[in-house]
Amino acid sequence: MRYIDSKSKRGCVNLFADYILKKFDSETIIEVSDCGPFFVVKGETPLTEVVDLGPIKEQFLKDYPNAYIKTFNVIDLITYNTKPKLDPTWFKYYDTERPIYSRNTIDGQDRTFGYEQTIITSEFPHGYGLDMGRFEFYFGEYVSNHIFNITNANSIEIRHTKDEFIENFKLMLSLDKSLLSEDYVFDLLLDVFYTQENIKEIREIINSYDILEDLLNPLESKPWIIKNRIEDIVVF
Repeated sequence: MRYIDSKSKRGCVNLFADYILKKFDSETIIEVSDCGPFFVVKGETPLTEVVDLGPIKEQFLKDYPNAYIKTFNVIDLITYNTKPKLDPTWFKYYDTERPIYSRNTIDGQDRTFGYEQTIITSEFPHGYGLDMGRFEFYFGEYVSNHIFNITNANSIEIRHTKDEFIENFKLMLSLDKSLLSEDYVFDLLLDVFYTQENIKEIREIINSYDILEDLLNPLESKPWIIKNRIEDIVVF
């Protein structure tokens, strides 16, 4: 995943996307594009009552007076009364203290420097509700934090698909240079992590998290990066 400096223009755009998202529900997607004096806000939400972005913008500027962009106008193009649809995607994790970032990213060796693009658009997971792939993204980070120790893999890729949340939670897995086979680890994950009780427990932890912290303090410890099931992992 790309590291985003919260003090940059890209950081401001992504922070505003998450800031708006907090006024919506978990099935909403918000996309913000910086177009000079305007922030164009696109999105889809099942909500039917229109949210006024004017006061949200004003409060954002008060809350973050040191943001890269000090003032802007908002063009609201959010579509209401519709549920966004997303295709399943792969998420990649690394054996680091924040698995969504590689060691080079954490150490600052592959962060982006230089000039910003003319138009910057917010990017996943910022602006995406928990039920729009964000929960799966964090849950995969939680899972990978457990299994790096037993697989000795350099990276882990996980893809989730679901028809009914929790009741039908499907998993695909790819391991890089693992000591254990993908089939073996796949079965282990299903037995230990992908139970209704465990998914519910981690969901509650993630629900209580302030999503703005993911951009303001991306490298700080996150409440779901725990090893609560480490004693349940048995390798033969």
